[in-house]
Amino acid sequence: MEPAHWIPAGTANLLDVGCNTGDLLFDLQAAFPAIRLSGIDINQQAVAKAKKKLPDADIRQGFGFELPFADNQFQCATCIEVIEHVPGQYRELLLSEIHRVLRPGGLFILRCPHAGIFSWLDAQNFRFRFPRLYRTLVGRGGRDATYEEVKEELVWHHHFTREELLGLAGNNWRVEACQFGGLILFPISDILRWPFYHSHRADNWIVRTLGSIASLELKYSFGRSSYGILLALRKADSNGTRQ
Repeated sequence: MEPAHWIPAGTANLLDVGCNTGDLLFDLQAAFPAIRLSGIDINQQAVAKAKKKLPDADIRQGFGFELPFADNQFQCATCIEVIEHVPGQYRELLLSEIHRVLRPGGLFILRCPHAGIFSWLDAQNFRFRFPRLYRTLVGRGGRDATYEEVKEELVWHHHFTREELLGLAGNNWRVEACQFGGLILFPISDILRWPFYHSHRADNWIVRTLGSIASLELKYSFGRSSYGILLALRKADSNGTRQ
């Protein structure tokens, strides 16, 4: 379930859609010193941090479904824990845009929440499940201002099945791999980390420890019961068929 595992040695360039503060790009830079990195995110503050962290990378603010990059530009693309934040009417367009900017034969790594048995524990959906309690305890979440700035809406975190994702992607991909991972530690750790994020203490050692535990569990598959799903898709050279 680790995105970096799928990036081939010798990859010339890569785009991370929804790069946030650039953590994945930073890790890829360390692993592949010669790679040319690009990223895009709607969060202006996150983009500023990513640019500071990766001064040689091409980091831009914008939407994943309106990519400001040329056709056939990238050898690889990643979209990690992002599509669930995108309003439903734009998800197919998001994947179409990623397909457009990838070279023929390019590799796309998509990871997002899976419709597993503990999907109901997704902490990001508490605002919708318990709106009155959420407003009482939280008022406005940390993401509200960010989404308001770009006139975007906070949406229910949908947990996808493999079939849903392939339906959104369309026929012009070849499935290289499908992995499931995690079960309950990921959502539980997210719930436990929430008070630290809300009090702007995301760098606390407890947060880092909980994140490490969640990442460790993602390495283990629990089949269709899993909390997460990763797809490795290859852009077809011509109209291809899904596997």
